[in-house]
Amino acid sequence: MKAPPAPPAVDHVLYCLSQPSLSATAARELLAAVAPAAVQAGVTCPVTAIRLEGEGPGLAQALDRAHAGGARRLLVQPLGLPMAANILAWLPGAVAHWQAQAGAGVEVLLGAPPGPGAVLPALVSACAGTARLPAAAIAPSLGKPGWQYPPDHDTHILVCTGPRCAFRGAGTLAQRLKARLAGAGLAKRCLTTSTGCIFPCNQGPVIALYPRGEWYRVPDEAALARIVEVAIGAGRRLPELLLETRPQPRATRISNPERSLT
Repeated sequence: MKAPPAPPAVDHVLYCLSQPSLSATAARELLAAVAPAAVQAGVTCPVTAIRLEGEGPGLAQALDRAHAGGARRLLVQPLGLPMAANILAWLPGAVAHWQAQAGAGVEVLLGAPPGPGAVLPALVSACAGTARLPAAAIAPSLGKPGWQYPPDHDTHILVCTGPRCAFRGAGTLAQRLKARLAGAGLAKRCLTTSTGCIFPCNQGPVIALYPRGEWYRVPDEAALARIVEVAIGAGRRLPELLLETRPQPRATRISNPERSLT
């Protein structure tokens, strides 16, 4: 029996790396290592590497760029050790959403992430010959003395970097927000924390201001500038960007807030 014909080759591979806790330097090194590794593995088409958490373009932006560059049959290949369950649950629908918006003439394939059993043997083998550093040669430390106290701030800003907000470009939102706060002289007043998903994903990217309890959508740079200047700097609400509560209260919502504190 004749073997079925092989499917046409893809013309762009987008590697989606899942690694939430990396310094900026380590992230750059990780992303820079992807293209040489792809060449070594025999990939001949153009390659893009992004992180699904952290700095850099989000998934939608990376797909848009590849499409604008002429790619019409793309492979989205997730890479993680292992991939987080929430990302694996979210990624297929997000990729299908992008393809539906891209229209006819574009095909996206979703690769299966490698399991730990396929990756660990190579990693363990690579570590076997690396240098060892005696712990006795390192100064004991659990951090600076001042880290045992809460920071001196009056506003806590939660910046969602969950996968759906990252899909909409939230990867660099925390860095851009901190830069604007510093430029406005507000950095010392604000503690900015990147978080996982805080909802509502469909209106992301999202930030939340506490203790005021205001949640804002940040669709573009102009909105971010207004939030810093007006909502944070002047303490005034921005109704056009403010995310309101659900139209119908949850059945389990506490009716007496004071009782919840006892």
